[in-house]
Amino acid sequence: MEASGETLRLRTIGPFALSEQLYPSGMLLAKHTHARDYITFVLEGAFRETYSSRSILCRAGAVRFLPAGVIHENEIVSELRCLHIATEPSELDRLHQQLVVPRKPAEISGLTTTWLANRLYMEFSRQDTASAMAVEGLVLEILAEIARSEAVDASQLAPRWLKQAIEIVESRFLERLSLAEIAAEVGVHYVHLSRQFHKYNRCTVGELIRRRRVQYASHLLAHSRTPLAEIALICGFSDQSHLSFLFKRYMGMSPSKFRSLAGMNSAGVTSVEFSPRLKPLPLRAASGE
Repeated sequence: MEASGETLRLRTIGPFALSEQLYPSGMLLAKHTHARDYITFVLEGAFRETYSSRSILCRAGAVRFLPAGVIHENEIVSELRCLHIATEPSELDRLHQQLVVPRKPAEISGLTTTWLANRLYMEFSRQDTASAMAVEGLVLEILAEIARSEAVDASQLAPRWLKQAIEIVESRFLERLSLAEIAAEVGVHYVHLSRQFHKYNRCTVGELIRRRRVQYASHLLAHSRTPLAEIALICGFSDQSHLSFLFKRYMGMSPSKFRSLAGMNSAGVTSVEFSPRLKPLPLRAASGE
């Protein structure tokens, strides 16, 4: 996938080769493999990756891990900009002696991983003497988070209708969704949906929606200069205060503090505006929750 895109920036830090790549919407990459292990952080846009038995859709803010040798194909769903981190399989084998490392393809979009990936991109954009050490440390932390995601995921054992419900939430979290609407789409009673959703995901539908909205807000804070009040509306919060309250609950800091740490308010730090030719994956209009 990496060689098929336009290379915007390259850096080699220790055993890791980092590259920022741009791909046009609609590009299809037939079945292929890579000789190196890859971590990919989606900065803008989305792509679908298909393996022999399943496929995943990686949107802005998601992190994907792909081991060397895995046969897969890619479809660029919307114009894509991403950060690839590549390393030789022997390096992960060596690291495995000190920490648990991932062994199979995975896509994760948790708040912790998004925070680490945003920090990684900030350090990748820096050119000071400390950035190399920071990048190596952040890559190792991301690998650890991906490895944790390989533990048995109860949601993968869920019935098909519940997986469909989860996909509705994951793909439409910016909309005003209701339990009754989701339940009707998957063909179950909303009370049954609520109980089973919590059983398999260990959170309610509303909690998952809030987490995804906070995650999307963190991505906009780290990669654009969009005003906080506007981000609140884009992400489906009633106002800036609502966003700030929930952001601090989930991230442990205010949105302005997060933006400052991500480098958007720091002089001398390379920051990236959303380009007019790079459009995030279309989502339906959001309403306050």
